[in-house]
Amino acid sequence: MNKSLDEYFAFNHAAMTVKNQRLELISGNIANASTPGFKAKDLDFASLLRSSFDKANVGPEIPLGTTNSGHIGYLEGPAWKDTDSAVTYYVPLAPSLDNNTVEIGVEQARYGRAIADYQASLQFMESKISGLRKALKGE
Repeated sequence: MNKSLDEYFAFNHAAMTVKNQRLELISGNIANASTPGFKAKDLDFASLLRSSFDKANVGPEIPLGTTNSGHIGYLEGPAWKDTDSAVTYYVPLAPSLDNNTVEIGVEQARYGRAIADYQASLQFMESKISGLRKALKGE
């Protein structure tokens, strides 16, 4: 196994980075709940992942590293850093008079789910580190 630690944790790092950016967008929505004309934003993780795979199949900018032709490689590089294409705007269920699209209850629910997703990613990373530590100790 000739993988560096950066390669070993690349997908986890990218996923946590995107989830952190989503938390920042949602917290920005909550902070601007009373700003006239503010448009609520969110980050579509599935769209970002899909576009990353599309870019990986098209251009040489994102190499896929595999040990077998049947394996799916990890993603790295600019595809994970270009989150602007995955930003979505929401149409509110109950429009406000000042054209603000933030619905505080909906945003708080989104934030709670996003926190749970981030914590799950953190637990996956911790278990990966734990497995690596056990392998190094020979357990």
